[in-house]
Amino acid sequence: MTKSNRTTPHRPNEEITVAQTAVSYGFAELLRSLDACTKAERPLQRGIADIFATNFDTALAEAEQARDALLTSLNAVIELHEELPTDRVLRLMAMALKTLLSIECDDDRVYLADMLMRNSQQLQVRGAQPTMRSIRRVQQHFFRSCAVLMSLEDFGGPGPDGDGACGPSLAA
Repeated sequence: MTKSNRTTPHRPNEEITVAQTAVSYGFAELLRSLDACTKAERPLQRGIADIFATNFDTALAEAEQARDALLTSLNAVIELHEELPTDRVLRLMAMALKTLLSIECDDDRVYLADMLMRNSQQLQVRGAQPTMRSIRRVQQHFFRSCAVLMSLEDFGGPGPDGDGACGPSLAA
């Protein structure tokens, strides 16, 4: 049983409720931070960013701030106490993304991200209850957002010109 007393109506004028735990609330914040991080990182990609532009420093600072907020959200979810079995899955997903962000070698990050995406169904919660359907939608959002973030060249993805973060060193 959940220790949290927070519930939200599943549909208006319906008695079904979906239990919300501290982990699910924290994970929702994590998703907002993940999407904000991706949005802040996009203008900095090679082929798009002009490092001599007057607004580059501002964009870089915003991206660093967004990445820090994402790491803070990840740590918050990882440290929360599990109230329901679904909380464990959400915490594992947060740990996986934190691991991806901590890997410095682009090739290793790309490999691990690929493995995570190909095996995402292993983490999908099962069941037809409203809570399980809601968690699955959150999980799908998470994996889509991770795929977008990992496709950026600063994270080892191909970037706009298709040669990834290693492109400038290969050209030299």
